[in-house]
Amino acid sequence: MKKEDIDARVDGNTVTISAELKSEKEEKGNGDRVLRRERQEGYASRSFSLACPVDEGKVQASYKDGILELTLPKKADTASKRITIQ
Repeated sequence: MKKEDIDARVDGNTVTISAELKSEKEEKGNGDRVLRRERQEGYASRSFSLACPVDEGKVQASYKDGILELTLPKKADTASKRITIQ
């Protein structure tokens, strides 16, 4: 699979990874005569939710030797604000 065929998206705490696979094989006999031609197409998608939101500005992705690696840092917690009661 090529990295151009993979789509990774982050929306809040939901991560979606999808990929489209296309392959074509051709077998030739004597000369240039085609004996057999196969085409395969497929689509796969997975979504999952994380326990906390992701800091979308710091997300990193790499693809090497058929392995997709996503680094999804947590969004910084907002400090609680004390409310003055009047």
